[in-house]
Amino acid sequence: MKLYLSLCFILAIGFATGQTFSPERGSELCAQGKSTRQLNRNSTLTPLARPANVLSYDLDANFYHCFLPPYPNSFDATVSSRLLTLSATDSILFNASNNSLVIEEVWGDAVSFTHTGNVLTLSLDHVFQPGDTIDLTIRYHHNDINDNAFYASNGFVFTDCEPEGARNWFPCYDSPGDKAMFSIKAGTPATAKLGSNGILTDSSMNGDTLVYHWVSTDNVATYLMVVSASLNYSLDVLYWPRTSNPDDSVEFRYYYQPNENPGPVEAVIMDAVEFFSDIYCDHPFPKNGFATVGNEFTWGGMENQTLTSLCKGCWGEYLAVHEFSHQWFGDMITCKTWADLWLNEGFATYSESLWAEHSSGYTLYKQDVLNNASSYLNSNPGWAISNPEWAVTTPSSDVLFNYAITYAKGACIHHLLRYTIGDSLYFKVMKQYAGNPVLQYESAEIADFIDVVNSVTGEDYQWFFDQWIFEPNHPVYNNVYWIEQLPDLRWRVTFTVHQIQSNPEFFRMPIELKIIGQDGLDTTLRVMNNENNETFVFETDKKITKLFFDFNNDIVLKQGSTVVGESEAESGRPVMDVVTTDVNGQLVVRIMTGDRAHSGRLNLLDLTGRVVRDFSQVFTGDNSYRLPVNGLSSGVYLLCFDWNGQPVTRKVIIR
Repeated sequence: MKLYLSLCFILAIGFATGQTFSPERGSELCAQGKSTRQLNRNSTLTPLARPANVLSYDLDANFYHCFLPPYPNSFDATVSSRLLTLSATDSILFNASNNSLVIEEVWGDAVSFTHTGNVLTLSLDHVFQPGDTIDLTIRYHHNDINDNAFYASNGFVFTDCEPEGARNWFPCYDSPGDKAMFSIKAGTPATAKLGSNGILTDSSMNGDTLVYHWVSTDNVATYLMVVSASLNYSLDVLYWPRTSNPDDSVEFRYYYQPNENPGPVEAVIMDAVEFFSDIYCDHPFPKNGFATVGNEFTWGGMENQTLTSLCKGCWGEYLAVHEFSHQWFGDMITCKTWADLWLNEGFATYSESLWAEHSSGYTLYKQDVLNNASSYLNSNPGWAISNPEWAVTTPSSDVLFNYAITYAKGACIHHLLRYTIGDSLYFKVMKQYAGNPVLQYESAEIADFIDVVNSVTGEDYQWFFDQWIFEPNHPVYNNVYWIEQLPDLRWRVTFTVHQIQSNPEFFRMPIELKIIGQDGLDTTLRVMNNENNETFVFETDKKITKLFFDFNNDIVLKQGSTVVGESEAESGRPVMDVVTTDVNGQLVVRIMTGDRAHSGRLNLLDLTGRVVRDFSQVFTGDNSYRLPVNGLSSGVYLLCFDWNGQPVTRKVIIR
C-alpha cells in the first residue's frame, strides 16, 4: 500500500509573543529615555572639518549658584584643549551652540574667534604643521536656558549628552570618533556631592565653595563626559579586587537619593564585573559607579564613562547590567559614527541576554533572545540597523534609538552570529574585539568588528553582516518538503528552502533539520542554504515520519516555519494524489475519501501562499477530478485540500 504524507505550513508572526522576562528590561528603559530625548536642532549635526585630533579637555566651571533657588542653568567656565595637528592648519573648528554658549575670550595658540551657526572658529597665531601640538583656552558663559544637555533644578546639577549635546555645555569637537582625556574642576556648595569621569584627585574648600577635581586619563567621547551632583546625595563606596590583580582594587561609587536603596545593584555589579571581565576583557577603568539624577531624566539610564546616570529610583538589575556592559562596548570602544551605533546598543542589549544565561541558565537566555526577536518582528519599521548616511547627518533620536531596530534586532544579530559560527568562536571573537589594543579607548567602525570575526574564524563573513546589519528586514520562509518510500525499502525526504520576502530577496544562513524515524530516533542535519529555492535530499533505510525545520528556533529573526506532516492513511484523512497535468490545461487529481462524502476547500496556491484557483466542491468516494489550470504560468504550485480544518497539501508542477 502506498503511503501518503501530509504537509502543513504555518506563517508565524513573532515567536515569543506573550513571554515575560523580568519586571523591567534594561534595553527597553534605555531606549525609552534616549528615543524621546530631543536634540537641539539648531545645532550643526554634520561633522566639522578635522585638521587636528583633540588630545584633552580640561574644564574649570563654577556651578555654585545652579544648586540654589531659583536654580539657574547659567554658569561661567573655561575649557583648555590640547590638540595634535593632522594636517597643516591656521584654524580650529569646534561645535558650540549659539543658544547655550557665549564665548567671551580665547588665548594660548588661539588669538581670535568667530561664533556663528553653532560653530566656533578659532584663529591660530600661525600655521601648524602635521604632528604639532596646539594649546588653547576658551572662557565662556552658559546661558540660563534648558538646552536638553545641562540641567539644574531642585538641588541637582547633571548633564546628559547622547548623541550630540556636549556642544551645549562646553565648546568641543562633538563627535564619537574624536575621543580625548577629560578633567573637570567644578565648584559647588559645601554640602553638595559631585561625581564625574575618572578618578577624584582632590576636593577642597575655596571660601564657601567646595571644588571637586575629577581626572580621566583614559580617552572619553564627548557625549560620555558627565557631571552628576546633588545637595542630597548619599554615597556608598565599594571596592572590587581585580581578578587579574587582587592587589589592584577598582572603586565603585553609588550616588543615591533619599528613600532609594542601591543595595541590589551593588550586589549585582560585583558579580557582573567578574562575568564581563571574564568573557570580554578585564574591567577597563580604575573606577566606576552609578548616580540617580533629577526628574528631567525621566527614563532608563545613560552609560557615561565610569559614572552611569539612572532615573530616580531606577535601581533595577537588568537596567544596571545593560548600562554597565556599555563600559566595554560604547565607553572603552566607542562607535566611530552614529552609523556604527550597533557596536554600542546591540552589544549591550545582548549582554543582558548573556547575563541571564550566566545568572539563570540557557532557558532564560533563550527567552530573552526570543523576546527581543518578538519586539523586532512586531514593530519592524523597515530600515537597516546601519545607514551610511547617519555617519554624515545624525538622524532624529526616535530613529537612531528605535527599540525594534537598534536594540532588539541589534541584540538578535549576536545570537545569529553565535549560532552561525558556534559558541567557541563567538566568545573568542568577543574577547579579541574587546581586548584589541588598537581599538581599546578609541572608536571603531562595524568593519573593525567584521575584521575580527574574519580573523578568528579564518573565513569571510561579510555576507552575514551585509544582510543582517546593512540591509533591512528578515527572511520569510515558505518551505516545501515531502517524504517518499523508495522501491528498495529505503526512504527519501526532499526539502526545499523558499523565501518569499522582497527586500532583500534572500538571506543566506546555515539551517538545521531534524528528521524523525518511526523508531522515535532523530537525526540532525546542518546544511548551508546558499541560494533561494535550494533543495536538499536525504535518504535512509529507516522509515521517516517527521521533519522539523530550524527546530531550535535559532534563526530567531524570521517568519514562517515548516511543521511536521503525518500519514494520511493513519490519520483517517482523505488521501489526495496528483496524477498529471494533461494537454488540455487540466490538472488530474485523485481524491480518496472512502465511502464518505466530503465538502472541502480545494485551492491551488502559488509559492507566496496566494490562492490562484478555488476548486471547492463536494468530493465523494474514490474519484479523479479534472481541474482547469489553463492561463497560469508554468512553475511550482501547492494544491491544498482542507478537510474539516485538516490540510492535505501536494506540490504540483504546471508546465
